[in-house]
Amino acid sequence: MFQNGQCPKCERKISEVTVENITINGGDHDYKGVSYICPFCFSVLTVSMDQLSLNADLVNRLLKALGRVENTYPILVSDIYV
Repeated sequence: MFQNGQCPKCERKISEVTVENITINGGDHDYKGVSYICPFCFSVLTVSMDQLSLNADLVNRLLKALGRVENTYPILVSDIYV
């Protein structure tokens, strides 16, 4: 059974969040990221790297290293199963 979380600022129970795309500055490289926002008080609950973007980048780099594709970013999920 799914349990609802609680916002640490407004202390309201939340079962869904607002997701915003952000850029994470990693020094020599910027990464795509997401921030999870409380829908009631709009406080940032957490920030994370965008896992789908990281996976697509990894697949593109592997396929390019294998000589199968060039510059296909962003990759579609259907393209992974070639």
